[in-house]
Amino acid sequence: MNITSIHSVSVLGNKYSSMNQSSIEIFDDRAMRIEITEFIRQVNYWLMIIEMIMVICGICGNGMALIVINRRSLRDTSSSVFITYLAIFDSSVLIVHITSLITLHSIQSYILHCFFTFLTDFVTFSSVWIMVVMTIERCIAVHSPFLAKRFCTVQRARYSIYLLLVFALIVFSITYPVIYTIDEAQNKCGVREQYQTILRIIKPTVFYFIPDLILLVNLFIIYELFIARRHRTQTLINPENAIHQINAASFNRKQQQLTIMLVTVSLSFYLFTTPAIIDYIRQRNPPNYRDVKRLKMRFLRTNLTVLWLQMSSATNFLFYCLSGSKFRATCVETLDDVYYYIRTKFDEDYQRKRPPNRMRTSSNFGLEMRNGIYYDRRDTRRSTSIQQTFTYPLSVSSKRASCDTMAGSQLNSRRTSKCVINVQET
Repeated sequence: MNITSIHSVSVLGNKYSSMNQSSIEIFDDRAMRIEITEFIRQVNYWLMIIEMIMVICGICGNGMALIVINRRSLRDTSSSVFITYLAIFDSSVLIVHITSLITLHSIQSYILHCFFTFLTDFVTFSSVWIMVVMTIERCIAVHSPFLAKRFCTVQRARYSIYLLLVFALIVFSITYPVIYTIDEAQNKCGVREQYQTILRIIKPTVFYFIPDLILLVNLFIIYELFIARRHRTQTLINPENAIHQINAASFNRKQQQLTIMLVTVSLSFYLFTTPAIIDYIRQRNPPNYRDVKRLKMRFLRTNLTVLWLQMSSATNFLFYCLSGSKFRATCVETLDDVYYYIRTKFDEDYQRKRPPNRMRTSSNFGLEMRNGIYYDRRDTRRSTSIQQTFTYPLSVSSKRASCDTMAGSQLNSRRTSKCVINVQET
């Protein structure tokens, strides 16, 4: 009798002990979930502010690049075509990204989610591969000037861009319904289970790994520019040869200045994409630990690398200014023209101050690109002397990408909170 009672009490005690342990685990899970949810809310709030500033500055910079590069001097070059479309699609990447973040937080619609998922992939792919096509075109231009006059034309540059866009539109339109499906429970698009693994391999490969390999051609372009600069220096030493090469040198000087700008932007692609690629590879599997600090750091690191990746679409204008002295001069003149136009609207008696002659002759690039707000025929007279032709040093500083984005929703936008935490509901 006593033994039976003791056994019953022991079983009952073990039952209550396991129930208490289960209750503690449930409480710990809920407390951890609340803590992480609050952390995610705070991080998303500050990241949204930073992204808004980044998008505004990026759109303004890309718009300024569009205005400067399409002024009179460089409007009819193949490089201006690539820079124009690159600025357009970089701005599109920023606009689509911030719009999707704002819209999908306020409107729960699988139609909008599917639309932004498709659009994000399309504009990101286009932005990255425009840079790749631009790099190949510049490689041909610096390696073989004779082929450049045949293939590196404005018309061919436009055709290559149009062909790329049509190809991207067809491919994404065909593959999107096959790969994605509608998740009615969460009101969004999701990747079909059978394609999740392969998509995590194919998407970063097409968006980043292959472009990274092709952009290594920039090393060859830099070498060719170095050889061309040394050849130009030797030409200066021998004026007899220089007389016969004035026109070619003038053309090559402008092309080399544009090439340096484009190479700088291409190289910066590595700067912005490498951290996101490394973090993406590290997070190929969901977390299987319950350490709150590690979960927080994982979420924060992922979002910061995606934000850094988005910076590639917002900073091209800065790299143009850093690498192109003539671009900087033209940018300043453009701002001066805008200021003069606005000032004359409010003050009809305002007289524009003419800068010193040395300031006006320091950059034919800037003088050729005046749009008529303030224009004097005497300013655009070119000297035919050898000294006038060869007084512009090249800027060889380099740095840089797009653009925008790792595989899945983590690859193309900052919607990662649901993928970061793997806590079982009880």
